[in-house]
Amino acid sequence: MPELSPRNGLPSSAPVLPPPEPSERVDEPAGGGEVDLHTLLSMALLTPAQAALLIDDVTRQLAVGRGRFIGDRSVTVSRDGQLTIAGAGDTGTERDVTSEAARVLRAIAAACHDRSCAERVDESISEAADLADLSRRVSGAVAVDLDPSTVDRTRHQIATLVAATRRSLSDGAPTGEAAGASLAPAGWLPSVENPWHRRKWRLSKRQFAVAVTVIGLIVGAVWAAPGAWTQLRLGWNTLLAPESQPAQDQISPVSPPETPAPAPGSPAAPVNTGLPGSAGPVTDVTATFANGNCAVGQQCLLRVDVRVDPRANVSAVTWKLTVYDRCTGAVLPGADVTMPVPSGEQEVYGIGSVAVPADTAVAIAALTSVPAAAASDPVYVPAENSTCP
Repeated sequence: MPELSPRNGLPSSAPVLPPPEPSERVDEPAGGGEVDLHTLLSMALLTPAQAALLIDDVTRQLAVGRGRFIGDRSVTVSRDGQLTIAGAGDTGTERDVTSEAARVLRAIAAACHDRSCAERVDESISEAADLADLSRRVSGAVAVDLDPSTVDRTRHQIATLVAATRRSLSDGAPTGEAAGASLAPAGWLPSVENPWHRRKWRLSKRQFAVAVTVIGLIVGAVWAAPGAWTQLRLGWNTLLAPESQPAQDQISPVSPPETPAPAPGSPAAPVNTGLPGSAGPVTDVTATFANGNCAVGQQCLLRVDVRVDPRANVSAVTWKLTVYDRCTGAVLPGADVTMPVPSGEQEVYGIGSVAVPADTAVAIAALTSVPAAAASDPVYVPAENSTCP
């Protein structure tokens, strides 16, 4: 917090102005040498230095006479250019005095032809917490326009404006707001200040985050809209008019490629069941010869073991034995066999029989269909490395 001057309660950083000295006498009509501030501001346009000096006078008066109520006619400017707040009158609360002081300070700043002066004063008033803080902040805001070396000259200029205002009044000019003769340059109209326009808007962190999020959503929506519209249109056409789908969206049935039969005397073709060894709750499938071996042209017995996941709560499994002719490519599926799975068990087995064709080489595999499709490794008859007759 800035240090306060013991003389007037203002910040020590503000220029310390000498006490006002009598300025050069300006001819004026008889009947007193002062004019109320309201009348002066309605007829005169102030320079930044003049406005700053009058504002400094107000803050000094507030420092020595805090608690007095400021009315429209209680603030006057003497013929020497000195602003005075009348000592007589009603007293009010500090809040009332602060409000009236802010109004007077804003009126002086608004009469300055430099807009930045009014903006600085208005901003400092808006940030003030009480009367003392108001005086400190406003004094600091106008300190840039106060030059102690030119105070006498500025005071004389204000005295000249007071004298000219009194002459205008003595000539019969009305004293209403901005009425009658004006001391402003020809063609000048006072600007109507709006505190809303002078307020410096800054986004809070939350508002900035919301703004960035909204902008991101808008950009994302613009970027994704064409693709989403295309997908929506295709889905709509598929639902309402499936026959009008483009030809490229339709898939023609494709037959599996035919495996050419090996030539006589050539090695028998390998076998691919097309199913995995485990699927879903089926963890493993195996097929073995029940009698140890088998020959072509005979009935063969095979043991089929199916292992399941006990956590899947499988109640039954269905399997069948399938014979693959490795020379002709023929596939001979057997009948389905369904076996119950006791509760908590993870393996069941059964015995199946298949007829093996003569004069060929075959492979036999066990295929499950319930609860999932899986296949065992094939067993070969007469052997894996057989040749076709």
